[in-house]
Amino acid sequence: MPTVSCPSCARALEVDDDYRDWTVRCPHCATEFVPAEVAPAPFEREPRRRRDDRGSDENDDYDRPRRRRRERDEWEFQEATRLAHGPGTWLEVCGWIGGLLLAGGAVYWFIVAADMANGNDDGAGAVLFGVFSALCVVPYTIVMVIGGRKLRSLSSYGWAMTASVVGIVSFFLPCFMCFCAFIPVGFGIWGMVTLNNPVVSRAIDRNSNGRAREYSRGWDD
Repeated sequence: MPTVSCPSCARALEVDDDYRDWTVRCPHCATEFVPAEVAPAPFEREPRRRRDDRGSDENDDYDRPRRRRRERDEWEFQEATRLAHGPGTWLEVCGWIGGLLLAGGAVYWFIVAADMANGNDDGAGAVLFGVFSALCVVPYTIVMVIGGRKLRSLSSYGWAMTASVVGIVSFFLPCFMCFCAFIPVGFGIWGMVTLNNPVVSRAIDRNSNGRAREYSRGWDD
């Protein structure tokens, strides 16, 4: 089908041969003209059109920047998910293991206190260590597990950062006075570095505001 240029807006229009001698109206600027009396449109100016979901024609040149931005956002979300999966998973694992160690530490110190009491020694210090370990079990496990999951799903910067900080300071806990203390410290540093990555921080911001839900559903599938 031949194309002509609108004499007013210079848009390329497709006109059937049967209507070349008729008076037609430009759908863009409403200018009326006879197609046979105007110059044909150059080939490179002919717009590429596609049919959208509403059944209306849309110029690809107009939609291209929006489509590129959508593709960039999708790529960033997928890349951020890949970067956050490792530290998020290991922070959660450290939360469960650390909770078990804290609980075991509490039992250990209570046993030590009982032995000291049977030997007529003062076991107050052991009791205090046992009570402190017992009080740390629940909050430590909750923060590390939830924070790790939030980091892995890119759903909360605050929870993820808190879990990373708690992982770094884990060696201060009494039952962590061993080589195991340095394991959550490394994962906490890893999580903090990941959260400072601009790609990850932007993905968390978009996901928190509900603007990347379609990308997260597609990536989870």
